[in-house]
Amino acid sequence: MVEKPTEAARGEHAGVNAEIPGRSGWVTTKVAAAALGVNPRTVRAYIERGDLEAKAEGEGVEKAYSVSIESVYALRDRRGGSRGTRERTREKSASTDEPADITSIVRELTAELIRSTSEAAELRTRLELTESAQSTVREERNSLREERDSLREELQKERERALELEVQLRESRKGFWKRLFGG
Repeated sequence: MVEKPTEAARGEHAGVNAEIPGRSGWVTTKVAAAALGVNPRTVRAYIERGDLEAKAEGEGVEKAYSVSIESVYALRDRRGGSRGTRERTREKSASTDEPADITSIVRELTAELIRSTSEAAELRTRLELTESAQSTVREERNSLREERDSLREELQKERERALELEVQLRESRKGFWKRLFGG
């Protein structure tokens, strides 16, 4: 019997995993689709199946997902194929004898150009994902710093209030002893 994925498995992480330290960051479904070489609709299907970790933002028609970069890399590694195929093709073309005519030379050069272009696109996407993650980390760091500063101010105010109360308590004790002994 196939179990239906839970809401959490389908990517409905309502901010729970967003604060876990050590995470790479979050990207849009469009960026994730580019990294995986699929369209955004397929990325949403991966989220629904639980293959990608994501958090939902908005509701209804405006519902969008932020996808974990770490899960994009993991899915891409699980799917594999593209790198291994590329390596086998390179080995094959390196071991092949000299081409017999200009047509085969053009074909080999075209194939190599396509492979190089694909690799460049993959690296560009990876760079964009990394830059996006870095930006997300910076924003989270700044937010945490602001929260820390706010909490420090609040703590300082509470300490000052405690000192005031302590002074008042001492004064009231002095007054008690004066009244008790008629001083």
